Amino acid sequence: MFRKMLGSLNAEGMGGPAFIMLVATVVGGGCNFLFQISMQNYAFPYVSEINTLLAILYIVSVPSSAIANVMIRYVSKYKAEGQEGAISWLMRRTMVVATVAGTALGLIIVLMLTIPQVREALMLTSYLPSVLIGIGVLVSLMSPVGAGPLQGLQWFTRYGLQSVVNYVLKLTVGLGLVLMGYGVSGAVGGVVIGLAFGAGLSFIMVRKYLRAPGTAVETKEIWRFTVPSMIGVLCFTILTQVDVIFAALLFDKDVANIYTGASMLAKIVLFLPQAIAAVMFPKIAKAHAEKGFTHSILKSAVLLTLVLSSIVTLAYLLAPEFILGILVPGKYPLDLTIPVLQILAVAMMLLGLANLFMLYGLATDGHAYIVIMGLTVVFMGALMAITAGAVSPYTPEVLAGVMVATGAFNIILSVFYLFLVERERTLRLPL
Repeated sequence: MFRKMLGSLNAEGMGGPAFIMLVATVVGGGCNFLFQISMQNYAFPYVSEINTLLAILYIVSVPSSAIANVMIRYVSKYKAEGQEGAISWLMRRTMVVATVAGTALGLIIVLMLTIPQVREALMLTSYLPSVLIGIGVLVSLMSPVGAGPLQGLQWFTRYGLQSVVNYVLKLTVGLGLVLMGYGVSGAVGGVVIGLAFGAGLSFIMVRKYLRAPGTAVETKEIWRFTVPSMIGVLCFTILTQVDVIFAALLFDKDVANIYTGASMLAKIVLFLPQAIAAVMFPKIAKAHAEKGFTHSILKSAVLLTLVLSSIVTLAYLLAPEFILGILVPGKYPLDLTIPVLQILAVAMMLLGLANLFMLYGLATDGHAYIVIMGLTVVFMGALMAITAGAVSPYTPEVLAGVMVATGAFNIILSVFYLFLVERERTLRLPL
């Protein structure tokens, strides 16, 4: 039934690929969701520490998403132009850059996480997870060299397979190590092992291009895209991850665990529609390179994202006790957890839409969307500072409310700018 709906909303071939990616995302997302639930059930005393470390990994690994966006856009572009040699050259050159940058960033983050004052502030209990985070940064920066071209070439089945491998190993290895008594190190180790195997599989899938010497291309255009891509992805990662770190710094351990647990449950609203974004980006990049229309693809992606995210959000709003009773029975006080979960679910739905607008801007050189992301980060930081100073007591519900206001701010600006662009394009059309 859902496939028929995708077909009816088909725009430039969105239906079939979106369905393939949806299946892969549901499987991978299910594993990711089960990982979070497992940590909350079997590593409950360390939930805040685990998710603080993973939030740091995701923020520091922002260049990996920027690299992925570069690979998707320019592989799509070169494929449309018939420049196979340029694809090989871009992949090989990017592999060198990613390896060097990943090694440097990994070492820096390990050194920072060994500083006593940092460890005390973040309530870290062991050194090994910090080392694993450093390794994870290196793997994260290298992985888009394989995974990005799979999307750019529109090999969505292969991309979905390597993504599923990543999350299946994250769940099975991470949970297995936690059950064996390795605690935080086991959970983080599972994440890193999943990333490494997924990256390795993607390299095998694109080995034809990695082996070819390729043909050098002008890089000025690529760098002009890389900088706004890096900024946009950094802003989005901050918007979706920094609240967990803020909670760890601001609340005591028990309250921080409640907020972090609610945040991880709410992120399924953000994660589920990622299949739509994964398909939309290369489609729009290709259409833009061919001077085609892109707004119809964006509108279909927005509608599908709203449908998927609304299903989960409504479930949290209408039956929170039932859901928490199944997923994390007896782990959290319901009267404290449910309001935070419900507020954050709405926030994640809004931020999922913000991600679509950002990717649309990157695919079409609409840098105004990147500016909007930057303004949203400033807005969130200012609102966090104002509420922390003016509201007493500062509760998890207040922090969750800041997240909703942040998402709404971004959507209002993005929709208003899209309206202005659409109006200008309509006025330019011949009568």
